[in-house]
Amino acid sequence: MTRDLPAVPCSSDVLVIGGGGSGLAAAVSAAQHGARVLLAEKQPRLGGTTALSVGSITAAGTRLQTRAGIRDSVEDFIADMVAFKPDLLTGDAPELRELLARESAATVDWLESLGVALVGPYPEPPHRVPRMHNVVPNSRSYIARLAEAARRLGVRILLSAEATELVRTGGRVTGAVLRTPGGPVTVTARLGVVLASGDFSGNASMRRAHLPAEAAAALPINQHATGDGHRLGAAVGAAWRRMEVTFGPQLRFPPPRRPGLVSRLPTWRWLCQVEAFLVQRLPAAALRPFVKSLLITHTSPTSALFASGALLVNSAGARFCDERTSVGALSSQDGARGFIIFDGRVAEKFNSPPNAISTAPGIAFAYFDDYRRGRPDLVYQASTASELATKIGVDAGKLSEAVHEGGLQPPLYAMGPVYSMLTVTEGGLAVDRELRVLDEHGEPIPGLYAVGGVAQGGMLLLGHGHHIAWAMTSGRVVGQLLCLTRDRTRRR
Repeated sequence: MTRDLPAVPCSSDVLVIGGGGSGLAAAVSAAQHGARVLLAEKQPRLGGTTALSVGSITAAGTRLQTRAGIRDSVEDFIADMVAFKPDLLTGDAPELRELLARESAATVDWLESLGVALVGPYPEPPHRVPRMHNVVPNSRSYIARLAEAARRLGVRILLSAEATELVRTGGRVTGAVLRTPGGPVTVTARLGVVLASGDFSGNASMRRAHLPAEAAAALPINQHATGDGHRLGAAVGAAWRRMEVTFGPQLRFPPPRRPGLVSRLPTWRWLCQVEAFLVQRLPAAALRPFVKSLLITHTSPTSALFASGALLVNSAGARFCDERTSVGALSSQDGARGFIIFDGRVAEKFNSPPNAISTAPGIAFAYFDDYRRGRPDLVYQASTASELATKIGVDAGKLSEAVHEGGLQPPLYAMGPVYSMLTVTEGGLAVDRELRVLDEHGEPIPGLYAVGGVAQGGMLLLGHGHHIAWAMTSGRVVGQLLCLTRDRTRRR
């Protein structure tokens, strides 16, 4: 699949910069419509932020919804996305939100046609109906199936190839210069260049320049998401939109040092389909023994824990904030690291629906016992605060003070370590509903397109499954649009 390029100019119809979910989707879609595609990924492997995600994809009007007897609509999906946080979401990029809602079901169908195994749908308020679909066994399946399709369709993939600048001819973007192990390569793209480089959460200087202090100090989940497309676009006159907007930092548990069995299984298409069949049909109780193998990502504990009385302490064991409103302050603490402390009352509450601790790949939600059995490295129990402090390695006096202040009663529990992390940034290049990159005057830059995180244009995507839905949908759609443009040109 991966081929070296000679250090001489080479041509394609479409050049995709970035080999995560959105870039692969764009490459596959364009190739399906007859384009010659070259995809350049700066890392030595494909995957991007998509491969690090939980793997949920949220959509309205899918086959799985219909099978479950769920009636849904584009209008309801749009309204429910806004309901997550109306003050931030209203008016941010309504044309992109409408595009996502309108095309999301077709994207799920398309992914399934490529062999991606999805289960669900699962509920997630404020969505008024179940819309969250989970990939099985984990997000690596997106990359595996899309890479297979790319290979089958003749997409030329170059790894360890970083785009350093865009090439313009007569005002039109016609290619890019790639830095490769064999030297610089200029790739021309007759139909267009697609920026699919993700967000800028891994770029410390861009975070400091654009984000609030807590978000700027948080640890990035994907340190390689360095805003390359933002910079490449700006160099040819592209406008940035709402770079200050983010929904982080979030608290995140680290993945296990040694992944579970399911995460180590091959992502063979037939095996994923068998796993999906079992997950979709077995009762929840039968799936619990497999949770250890499913809780493999940077899962995020719900803020409802703190509303119910759980405490957040730093790596010294001290309470440092009002957990109900400012858990992001952990990013200013030593190592952005801490622990969640609670008692038996909270543990019992978050051990059954509707009170889950987090979303888990393949099983939709994970409860306290799921973590206690599946991730024992994250769960500690003790009869006293001093005993708990010894187990998690913090100052006994500071933790005892926090427990007393919080009114917690034995038995006491700690979950962690937990880190203040930045999953993604939301600001990006300005794009129109055809995913053409716009300049400061709102005019399209000829030949330049963007998808995924770099193309959100400040569209805040709260809730599980929205970012992957946008990555896959924008990639699929831009591949179609590029080839429609080619066909219109031919007819002239």
